[in-house]
Amino acid sequence: IVERHRATVTLVGDDDQGIFERRGTTPAYILEPERFFSGKFATFTLQTNYRSPANIVDLAQKLIRNNHRRVDKDTRAIQATNADIRIEETASVNEALDLAAKLVAEHIEQGGSPTRIALIGRKKAQLIPYQIYFASKDVPFCAAEDLQIFLSKTFDRLLELLEIKQRADNRQRPRQIAEDLVKLCDLVKRYPVKKAERDALLHHLSRAAKGTTLESVDAIAAYTGPLKGANAGGQMSLDYADAVRRYLDADSVAEALTALGVHFQGLAADFGKAEEDIFYKDPPFGQLAEFAERYGDDYLQFLDDIEKAKEQLAHVPPTDDDAPDANDVQKRPLHLMTALRAKGKEFETVVLLDCIEDIWPMKYAQTPAQFEAERRVFYVAFTRAKKRVVFQIAKRLGKRTAAPSRYLSEIGLIGNG
Repeated sequence: IVERHRATVTLVGDDDQGIFERRGTTPAYILEPERFFSGKFATFTLQTNYRSPANIVDLAQKLIRNNHRRVDKDTRAIQATNADIRIEETASVNEALDLAAKLVAEHIEQGGSPTRIALIGRKKAQLIPYQIYFASKDVPFCAAEDLQIFLSKTFDRLLELLEIKQRADNRQRPRQIAEDLVKLCDLVKRYPVKKAERDALLHHLSRAAKGTTLESVDAIAAYTGPLKGANAGGQMSLDYADAVRRYLDADSVAEALTALGVHFQGLAADFGKAEEDIFYKDPPFGQLAEFAERYGDDYLQFLDDIEKAKEQLAHVPPTDDDAPDANDVQKRPLHLMTALRAKGKEFETVVLLDCIEDIWPMKYAQTPAQFEAERRVFYVAFTRAKKRVVFQIAKRLGKRTAAPSRYLSEIGLIGNG
């Protein structure tokens, strides 16, 4: 670029906020411009922060100085005021949801701008329970980035399986039972049953079905035709029947979602399939199952609340800023987003969700460079706050006890132990 156009190149940016490195925007362009462009470069460091309260700037600098691949700065806040900083521990997803509702109510009661509270997660799947929860409470929110998960075809199939479960104990026509069982079988293995095998299985089940779907699972086990191949000794039929029975025997919405996540390979994470359907990048069974504990066995209410969330999302543009009706979206009282989406924005109140190991930093981080990249993401996330930041710490992650994020120790908000 420099040689061809005889141009003077100016690189503007903050190496501490380089959070899109996996997309190719490495901080190295700022730190080592000579590697990429001919000529010599002079570095000018701006060290006055005009946006953040003094204590947030101090904490941010304390955190980011743990990174080695950066330009050292002595950043100072021009503001003398401090933000309200607190840590909140929650024992479950539902307790975290109640905390979020309380914080939203507090923010509005204090006269906060209706567009200035953000719940920020590291992963999209973290936000799904909050979307369903606030939709069920008729609280308008903006979460444009997560349209793909809720509106994916596979997510719709997941909801269809829950509908099958909801009516599994009811008396139905044999043909309906057969069709429901085949839809379940299509997702037991990584890929659906082939058409010829599917037609033969459907014919068999239509003849063998009893009064209800649950009572007819044994008909799958009794099938001796080809199923994913020769089906020697009917073993494949037994495998299918076992997975379907474990699902249909679930006593609650939460147990049903867990069974789908464990026993249905067709809904498991698959990076190949994720290229066409974002659901497979990070199937949200853990988050959905824990959230669904509040519904007991009320499948209809659970499905209704999800539809409310989908309805809200269906009218949100794909990005916050570029769409024609972006200003209308920004007027919604609550913003749910990932840290990557939060860059460049600011809010009066920021709540960082699940500030624990394997989330902040992400589980995949193994090398010093990866931990530095994750530290930059955490840095960006909590420095969005202008008046208040809440670090929510989950006491467990799934079934196991969770440890607070190392980054909270680095900024001195919790002990190193």
